[in-house]
Amino acid sequence: MRNFMGSLFKRIAVLLAVIFITSAAAHAQTPAGKSDIGFLYAFGAYVGPQGKGKVVSVQNETALSAGDRLKLFFEPKNDQYFYLLHISSQGELTPLFPGQIQSAKVAAGTQLFIPAGNNWFELDGHPGQEKFFLIATAERLDRLEALCARHTALTDKAEAHSSTDAILDEIKRLRQKHNQLSAPAEKPVRIGGSVRGQQPSSAPTGPDITPLAADVTAPGFFSRTFSIDHR
Repeated sequence: MRNFMGSLFKRIAVLLAVIFITSAAAHAQTPAGKSDIGFLYAFGAYVGPQGKGKVVSVQNETALSAGDRLKLFFEPKNDQYFYLLHISSQGELTPLFPGQIQSAKVAAGTQLFIPAGNNWFELDGHPGQEKFFLIATAERLDRLEALCARHTALTDKAEAHSSTDAILDEIKRLRQKHNQLSAPAEKPVRIGGSVRGQQPSSAPTGPDITPLAADVTAPGFFSRTFSIDHR
């Protein structure tokens, strides 16, 4: 009986140890909930003649024409940092958000329209591939901000080209750094009219892109590139 009880206790101790180690490992591999980010965003284009056009969702490889207009909407569910950059069909990079006097940090519930109010980005007469880089993150991207600040001050074309490469390399590095995280969840949001809440004074009064909004949840970092076929 004594040998049997001793063997039983040893088995129970081993089982408890296995359960403890497994639980600890699972906890270590799970991203902390406090670093998760969630937000709504919509990227829309107004295509066709002014007053007679329609709003369409901009996805990767969307084909648009000269004169078509673009606007982006972003609303975080928790405080986070947001970045938006553009490369024209001629290879010119422009940081769109934050601006020189803006902070990249966006408070929870803020409804951000880029560009603000009734302004839209309009495709010019230079066809080619346009790219927009959208990044949302729980942590401030100091190096990316420093590179963008330096870039906006450059006047020499050769230096601007080198600076563009450095910014694109930094975006690539950030993506590689976070690619081990679980994939973000992105789903469409069915909204009748504008998004919830009071529209800010900067909200557009023209064509509404917010019904196109998608709901995103990501483990601390989200990045998406929109390539537009500018015809």
